Amino acid sequence: MIELPEEVRFLFKDPFGTLYCGKGLDCVLNAKEEIKEGEKLIVVGDVASYYIFKAGLSPDLFIIDGETKRGKASDEVKKIMKKEEYRSIKVKNPPATITKGIIDAIEMGLERKTQIFVEGEEDLAVLPAMILAPDASIIIYGQPDEGIVLIKVDEEMRNRAKDILKKMSDSELKNYLLGR
Repeated sequence: MIELPEEVRFLFKDPFGTLYCGKGLDCVLNAKEEIKEGEKLIVVGDVASYYIFKAGLSPDLFIIDGETKRGKASDEVKKIMKKEEYRSIKVKNPPATITKGIIDAIEMGLERKTQIFVEGEEDLAVLPAMILAPDASIIIYGQPDEGIVLIKVDEEMRNRAKDILKKMSDSELKNYLLGR
């Protein structure tokens, strides 16, 4: 397991990609054309996933934990994300960590349409997704009280994720991701 030390959490305050400001569906609609250009579409977070589906987009992979900033995800959010056509994978991933389970699930999820349900917290899944996704993939996640962030995966973004990973706790799992 890779742990995020308290002293480097500030690195997650600023968006990793382009911030589309606004609320709800408007953010996604503003970014829709850019989102559609991606090789793969990966979404991290319940609210971001909800609005991606509401905008008529179909992510290749979405990662949720049943929680929002304000607590449990609403029944409406949960309902729209029940997708028969998606393989469903459940993993445990404690807050402020990246586990082997989440990494394995992301790797499997890049092969075919997949929903990953995380028991714990999915926030840091953005890092392994940035490292493991093919070039030209789009990763979307929510930036609380601001909007959504759109990341275009390329070597520069992959290296940015690895630079943050280097500041996290040492483990064989960390070395595995750094070697990708």
